[in-house]
Amino acid sequence: MLEGRRSLDQALQLGVDPELVFVTASRAQDYDAVGDRVRIVGERRLAQISSLDTSDGVLGVAATSIARFEEVAKRDCILLPIGLQDPGNLGTLLRSALAFFASVGLVVGPGTVDPFSPKVVRATTGLISLVAIHETDNYTACLSELGQRGVMRVALVPRAGTRLLMAPLPRPFAILIGSEAHGIGADLLADCDGLVSIPHRAQIDSLNAGVAGSIALFSFAGLVGG
Repeated sequence: MLEGRRSLDQALQLGVDPELVFVTASRAQDYDAVGDRVRIVGERRLAQISSLDTSDGVLGVAATSIARFEEVAKRDCILLPIGLQDPGNLGTLLRSALAFFASVGLVVGPGTVDPFSPKVVRATTGLISLVAIHETDNYTACLSELGQRGVMRVALVPRAGTRLLMAPLPRPFAILIGSEAHGIGADLLADCDGLVSIPHRAQIDSLNAGVAGSIALFSFAGLVGG
């Protein structure tokens, strides 16, 4: 679901071919290029099919795309959110990764929010189509295969990891980011090549997952002074 002009227009610019576009009459001429896939609906009906509290009169529907693991493993930055259930956090991580790296992959497993949910798509402003997304039911097997392919695997942990430095990681690399409630299991941490932490005041248990991941991604991109 590409909700709102910003998300739909961004997706169209990236070559996404929507199956249907629902618009109010005042927006119809803006999407003449979409042809007979445009459906003109009233504001009330659009509000019924949209998850937005206030619609701007535009909603697109596009097919989801799942990539093979081999394709994801070739991306510069590979995100492995572990049990991340907040769509805003996942959307923030994806948008940050796309801002700092030329190619981004995402491995989604059990307990993690659907990357194609409306809130995640909105948070990426339609850029989700640039991400190679792979679904798995076994993070351990994925980490093992990434290691065999020479991908550096790092986990972001609240404490006890190596102090985060503003230095680039070799490409490709994979970063594990856990939920604030449950973190990352010891078995997955044991399969990583390194653990990193962001220094913060002692009275704060941990940073928001989207914020912490974005800081780490900026650091790993090595853009300081660039």
